[in-house]
Amino acid sequence: MNRYYRMVIELFKDTLTNVNRVNSDKSLNVLIEIEKAITTAKVTNQPLDELYQLKADVELIRAINE
Repeated sequence: MNRYYRMVIELFKDTLTNVNRVNSDKSLNVLIEIEKAITTAKVTNQPLDELYQLKADVELIRAINE
């Protein structure tokens, strides 16, 4: 789980450093990784709340570019 938190934090840092511009490729890759983790968690019956929150955070970051 720490890996996903780090990915989202790095995405936030990149966005702030680049004057609120999101690297769309990087943010898409982070979103895909979190989606994979959600799928794995569903299959293995693991908690999903934190992963869904991280996904929402990435979607919020991606919305900055729109």
